[in-house]
Amino acid sequence: MAVLLDRWIDRDTTFATAIDNVASSALSGFVRQKRGVVAGMVDYLILHWTKRSGCIVVGIELKSPAGRCSRGQRETRERLLRAGVIWWEAKSANAALVAIVESGVKLRKTIVKENGKVERWKKPRLADWEKPRRDPAERRPLHPDVSTQRRAARQRWRERQRIRDAA
Repeated sequence: MAVLLDRWIDRDTTFATAIDNVASSALSGFVRQKRGVVAGMVDYLILHWTKRSGCIVVGIELKSPAGRCSRGQRETRERLLRAGVIWWEAKSANAALVAIVESGVKLRKTIVKENGKVERWKKPRLADWEKPRRDPAERRPLHPDVSTQRRAARQRWRERQRIRDAA
């Protein structure tokens, strides 16, 4: 994600940062809480300035293919939405960049490489499970590997229940 942001964000109009919001110890968590660090804050915060709209603020919550938002993240999402932040959950860095663009953030139009070749950002094709979403409650298909793992776990659970009930 950091590489994509560094490569495509236009630094003249946009500021993007990762937010390190995981406490490394109980003491640091206590100190962070006393400083006002909010639990469930987004992983990336993007501020984009346009003459027409003013400042657009976008929050990106990155999740693994099997990841889900915690209760704290959902509560923080609601607070951010009330404050006018555009909130997204993304399952990959490419999905996050698509969400940023769909929020109205303009990327660099071209990158000229050292060899003179010109590179343009092109919206990637995302699988249905990978597409960014604005509401964590919105239903999406699972990544095929996650679906297989969960199906196997359900089968193991049913087998344990069958053995327990038979005893």
